[in-house]
Amino acid sequence: MTTGRWQYVTALIAAGLTSLAIGTTAVSAQQSIDVRTDEARQFSEDFERLTDVTARANFLLSTDDGGDITYADILANPDDIVLNFRWAKAQLARGDVRGASATLERILVLDPDLAPVRLYYAIVLYRLDSLDEARSQFDRLLQMDISPDVEANIRQYVSAIERRRKRLSQSLTLTLGSQIDSNRNAAPNDKVQLLTGTPTTITASGDKPNNDIAYIGALRYDVSYDLGYQEGHEVFASLTGYGSDQVQLDALDLGSFSAEIGTHIRGGYWMLTPTLSQTAQSLSREKYLTARTGRLRLDWNVRPFFNLNGDISYSDERYHNTSESSALRLHSGQRYGARIGGNYNWSPNHRTTVNFAAGMKDAARNYYSYNSLSGELIHAYLFGGGSYISGSIRYGMDQYRDPDFLTTGNSPQHRTDRSTRTRLTYGAPLSTILPTDLFGDSKTANQILGFLAPINWSVTGEYLNTKSNIPNYEYHNARAQVFLTRRWEF
Repeated sequence: MTTGRWQYVTALIAAGLTSLAIGTTAVSAQQSIDVRTDEARQFSEDFERLTDVTARANFLLSTDDGGDITYADILANPDDIVLNFRWAKAQLARGDVRGASATLERILVLDPDLAPVRLYYAIVLYRLDSLDEARSQFDRLLQMDISPDVEANIRQYVSAIERRRKRLSQSLTLTLGSQIDSNRNAAPNDKVQLLTGTPTTITASGDKPNNDIAYIGALRYDVSYDLGYQEGHEVFASLTGYGSDQVQLDALDLGSFSAEIGTHIRGGYWMLTPTLSQTAQSLSREKYLTARTGRLRLDWNVRPFFNLNGDISYSDERYHNTSESSALRLHSGQRYGARIGGNYNWSPNHRTTVNFAAGMKDAARNYYSYNSLSGELIHAYLFGGGSYISGSIRYGMDQYRDPDFLTTGNSPQHRTDRSTRTRLTYGAPLSTILPTDLFGDSKTANQILGFLAPINWSVTGEYLNTKSNIPNYEYHNARAQVFLTRRWEF
């Protein structure tokens, strides 16, 4: 081989090594970015679901759930008010909301002045979407001798009924917080990476595991419009902005903006939800990804306490090169996904969720294309006063289709990643820790307390461990997060 040809080959190898060095860092960072951006998009929805269930659970009275009561006991003592009340709670615990409604109505015929029973009855009517009847019961309760706390809770339900009666509803959710990561840049565990099949020790401090703190903010606007059908069909839209500012690793500053539009088509025990969305993401204030996504979701309420759901999705992802990486465009392509899951309510305070998902990414280069499988288990427990604890574990596997010879050299080894993520979150409204007389008893003090009390705070601990047959992509990260969330509905 001539000298000129050797120089040409050497130049190609040098260019390949440079591209790999840049691409490896960018891909590792991108894995963390994708996961974190998706969490920010889902955060408000997940938190809203938990707080909504918590608000309903707070009204459950302190009596036992009547688990040992049978219908035969009721037939033997049809006028025993305490026994009937326990039976109503047992019915509700099993998901027989309509049966509980009939039992509570029978109690009120026997004694119409039982405020706790009437409150329970009004809440059951609310859950059955019998809004006019529920409002009538709440209005009657406000004329009875009740405590200020119960009155405040009743007025919250009355406000919720008025909002649900409106065809147009809007909400704004603001989240502010911070997080600390032990390995924010997703650097390899062993501080070794492959370059054309040769293990190379990482010497640059920026490419080793770096811990860092980030300040996070998210703002979400939701709007929905009831189409006026008896089934409750509606159209909805949302706008979400998200930003994460790293204290040290400025190259990993994240930004995201997304817009979504869709419709809920209801049919008795099922609901079909098609959506379209557009997302733009930035890395270090440079746009690096735009994605258009279509999703079709089906929910089926098998029983009042058991829900099955699933969705299919398609995304067209367009990556843009940045000053940090000149190889991101090679990740552009189509992403296909399918998921099936279920929610089981063991009681008003316990809920378990299971999800299984499969996906496929077709990228511009086949060594960035992969197939994925994952499973997730989530359990949430709701305490009194609106506080909750939620734990989850997720396992996923990504199998890449072609080997990346710039990484593995002559080896035909296909990259396979297996990741396990565990997470534990505790949250509660600020009202649970703020004394009612913290700011005094003036009108201004009450206004300040009224603004702060609905704010929800949460603390999350998370551990992510990714195993790979390519050392470049094997890493782990421990994370702690603190968030404050405030929601306004109008």
